[in-house]
Amino acid sequence: MNCQMNRIVSYLLFLLLAMTLQIQVSHAQDAILSQFYSSPMYLNPAYAGTENGFRLVTNFRSQPIPDATNFSTVSASVDVYAPRAYGGLGLIVTSDYQGNMAWNNHLDAIYAGHLRLSRTWHLNFAAQAGYFRRDIRWENLDFLDPNQPPPEEEHTHAPNFGTGLLVFNDWLYAGAAMHHMTQPNQSVFSDDRLPRKYTAHAGMYFAPPEVRRAHTVPYEYFFSPNIIYQQQGGIKRINVGLYTGIEPIMAGAWYRHNLQEPSAVIFLVGIRRGDLKVGYSYDYSLSGSTDVRHGVHEISISYMVMNKRQQRRATMPPSLF
Repeated sequence: MNCQMNRIVSYLLFLLLAMTLQIQVSHAQDAILSQFYSSPMYLNPAYAGTENGFRLVTNFRSQPIPDATNFSTVSASVDVYAPRAYGGLGLIVTSDYQGNMAWNNHLDAIYAGHLRLSRTWHLNFAAQAGYFRRDIRWENLDFLDPNQPPPEEEHTHAPNFGTGLLVFNDWLYAGAAMHHMTQPNQSVFSDDRLPRKYTAHAGMYFAPPEVRRAHTVPYEYFFSPNIIYQQQGGIKRINVGLYTGIEPIMAGAWYRHNLQEPSAVIFLVGIRRGDLKVGYSYDYSLSGSTDVRHGVHEISISYMVMNKRQQRRATMPPSLF
């Protein structure tokens, strides 16, 4: 009797996991990074090449789920300003691990053309092309029959494309981006497309005038209000935040409002020593579904390799953490 009951329970658990997996496949969204400007090309590919030299960035995000498993995201990117290409070149890799059930990987190459509109205004336009792959972790699921082989289809993959625009001067900036233009198939069961993601963002950067003109580091102080709107499928999200700092310490706070789901408050602190920047952020859910042990933690590391032989441009987007 106990053996039969265990089989029934196992079967029901398998059905539940399969249904959950199907829901995730049907409504999957891109991974969220709360340190928006610590991985600028993830936000908008038009940020490629906005520093003089190589910029190396790594982000790690961990979201423990109470009494379940862990969702985590790793993003790594490199970009460079290339005068001969009249813009910037970038490469970004993102791996999104979805609780032992699925694993999304993106690899994208970026070109961003840089135009001078006037003495103070600049425009960057970007094209992004890459590869998308989604793997289903059948080996982590328990089947009713232990001898039953897993399904043949374990992954789906497709090319992926995006684009972006960025306009700025030395204190004001705004941009827009669209990811997954061709909506690659994300399901191993049917033709279910990854929704396009639309992003619009804007912000202001206030610092002593002589610092803004020269973009020198270290600076004395700054503060920067920002707003970001994102939409993917039926999910719409608004983020409103403020950064402030006195060299070498900075801090920030964001309020995230999902128009259909509970909201969150994001706290950020960081330190910059020379060309190295390290940041930590914590997402606190206002829905009460998380606590200190199960909140969302994110760490970013950014390192610049400056090109000393390359003449520094007079104006670049404000360098936020």
